[in-house]
Amino acid sequence: MDAMDLGARCGVLRPTELMPRSLRSARSASADSFDFAPYDFKLWNLIIRPPRVVYDDSELGPTEFFAGGVRATRRDLKLRTRRALSLSCSYFTPSQGGREIQRFPVIIYLHGNSSSRLEACNLVGALISQHMSLFCFDAAGCGQSEGEYVSLGWHESDDLAAVIDCLRSFPNCGPIGLWGRSMGAATALMHADQNPNLGALCLDSSFANLRQLLEELAQSKSVPLPVPSWLVGPALALIRLRVKSLADFDIEDLVPLQHAKRSCAPAIFLHGREDDFVHPGHSQQLYEAYMGSKELMAVEGDHNSERSGRVVSHIIGFFGRCLRRLPLEPIPRPVLVWDPQFVAPSLDGVPLRVPHRLRQSTDLAKKDKVVIGSAARRADGPSLIPVRGKLVNREVIERPCGSMGRARVLGAVGGA
Repeated sequence: MDAMDLGARCGVLRPTELMPRSLRSARSASADSFDFAPYDFKLWNLIIRPPRVVYDDSELGPTEFFAGGVRATRRDLKLRTRRALSLSCSYFTPSQGGREIQRFPVIIYLHGNSSSRLEACNLVGALISQHMSLFCFDAAGCGQSEGEYVSLGWHESDDLAAVIDCLRSFPNCGPIGLWGRSMGAATALMHADQNPNLGALCLDSSFANLRQLLEELAQSKSVPLPVPSWLVGPALALIRLRVKSLADFDIEDLVPLQHAKRSCAPAIFLHGREDDFVHPGHSQQLYEAYMGSKELMAVEGDHNSERSGRVVSHIIGFFGRCLRRLPLEPIPRPVLVWDPQFVAPSLDGVPLRVPHRLRQSTDLAKKDKVVIGSAARRADGPSLIPVRGKLVNREVIERPCGSMGRARVLGAVGGA
């Protein structure tokens, strides 16, 4: 299938159908011989349906490990968003020890539009060794998460709000910082002005205005077929309609620059000097408009270059200074209580639900006796004991240990 057939199947209009009459007549010869379909397909596909990363869970690393002498765990979970899409998530956190639950600063990593949570795995060791947790997830339409299209931050910012709500319910969750790259950085900015409780932001290679970015990309070497200058306007008009119908957002509304003007969390802006996909000028615009305390770093590399260890250390130090300004009081570890609806403890401090069980207790100090439950005395009858949902006489269930064995002790971990 050539580009023309592919464009026809996607319902792409001919150039002469998009151009004004005056321009149509002036360029009739060149337009009739020019095929617009490849440009339309390449551009909108670049926005909302980039290649999806396929990987296996084993690539996320071990579920228990040491980093810098700190024992840590990885817990994978599924999270349902407000759009009813399931997100695949991973939570890396230092293990708990002692009599109190420690609350660690949490960095939520937000990947780019053609990536996955694997992008964050290189940061696990550096963060854990500094006693910080890392939460990462596949954005909708990426990796193992549900969804057909990405939206470069529009819908992702709402999904991020659901992730933060879930994360704050964990007893070991401390102050939260956002570390986003490319689409992830735009997502962080789109959310930051709505959440004043964020501790810090790292914004790596974000765009300032999606339409501006598309105009630059249309004639850059980043696309296989650069769009002629006289076709950029009609091409973007068609792309706008197609994106709105498929991904349910308007490219004209995606302007992180407007959100930067209303955000106040401490932020560090990062951009590669050789980035020819998102020009460094975008980060410069965002930096100048940002309301909160801010820092701008120009680093070596292009849009997809891995950041050096020196840069990563600088960013982690920035998060450490911002997120640890206020000391966190540890939470007393809950004591064992008798509760039919109980949760079992886990290594990372996040309780796990278990099925309902009948309340039971033991009194091994008594001579070879086991008493189940607590007495319930009726005004007109003997002392009764609840057993398997029924009230029976105490005398029936009080037996020597040899005849019924020791009752199993069930505990509950209450949580804050």
